Amino acid sequence: MTPRQTTQYQFSTATTKPVEAVLDGIARIDLPEDLSVTERGSTYLVIGPRPSSYDARLGVALAILVALAVLIATAFSVVLVALLPLAAAPLVPLLVRDHPLLAVGAVPDDDGISTRVTVHGEAPVKLTSALDLFLSNLPVAEPAPPPDADQPGPSSVNGTRTIADEPVRAPEATAAE
Repeated sequence: MTPRQTTQYQFSTATTKPVEAVLDGIARIDLPEDLSVTERGSTYLVIGPRPSSYDARLGVALAILVALAVLIATAFSVVLVALLPLAAAPLVPLLVRDHPLLAVGAVPDDDGISTRVTVHGEAPVKLTSALDLFLSNLPVAEPAPPPDADQPGPSSVNGTRTIADEPVRAPEATAAE
């Protein structure tokens, strides 16, 4: 088994494309043969290795089977109880398995016009270059203009109200008083 050539990958951008279009576009990227879209939601997708026939359910079932076999064998000789730690052997491949996962999130921004896209994880270099190409070709959303100080209305700083906007009230009594 040859080690995979992977790299850490992080990318974040804002685009005017809708969430579905961004996720569909990333899902259509030509993936290496050992990777696929393993999970997809309305605002995210996960790219990872193709599902294996040996998963956690099978590992746990085999571990239980080995434990029961050892316990049954102890009916013949109590010394065989020393083999009970061998029940964890079917779980070892699951613990040492290292595979690249890449998560893509696309959520609508607060302005209702743009979509915030974030990609993070580990992926082969060929896939990261394809993602760079796709993400860099997305139409960039214009940043929201800062609030105009000349506009009438409640005074605010960065979207939060100042103390002067609310009446001062007396502190409430607590149970300790």
